[in-house]
Amino acid sequence: MSKSLPIPNPFDPEALRLSQDFASTAAVKKVLNVVPVRKPGKQDFVRVHPSVDYRLTTAVIELREDRETFLLSPEMRNELATEMAAVTLFTGITRQGTLFIWSCKLPGADGKTNRWHESAIDAAQRAMTKWLRVVANMEAGAYELYEAVGTLSDPEWPDYSFREILEVAFRDRFIDSIDHPVVKRLRGAD
Repeated sequence: MSKSLPIPNPFDPEALRLSQDFASTAAVKKVLNVVPVRKPGKQDFVRVHPSVDYRLTTAVIELREDRETFLLSPEMRNELATEMAAVTLFTGITRQGTLFIWSCKLPGADGKTNRWHESAIDAAQRAMTKWLRVVANMEAGAYELYEAVGTLSDPEWPDYSFREILEVAFRDRFIDSIDHPVVKRLRGAD
């Protein structure tokens, strides 16, 4: 007759303890579920993706009172020509690894520029190679740039295509019909 082995106690602390490298053994893939469309925070050091594949010149509508930016489909640009703004959408990242879309306005149809827009485009271009803070200077009417003084490593860009980033950033903020609530609101029809 063979002896039966003792049944292990499922609540044995040694059996339940996590090893020091538990994170490295976890099979977890980060899911891209939020990409804000915003300017860099004044205390954030940011970088902009240097590839032309991660930026787009397009048209948006900015609802200032709601602090929301809506991407326009090409078919809606003529319909909303007086409300839209031409912008370049840059893919940015903070030191903490948070992706964001930075919408920088381009000169209007009349060719006029302003210092806010010029300095934002300049900041986005410089941030392709350097970590920068972008701070509004109300007196100067432009953004001031502060370069990191330390030797900071290059950002680790997540493995997402620009299309995937745009889909998340504008999933609820894409205007592709005159029946869209923002179009109705702008026409006073809501």
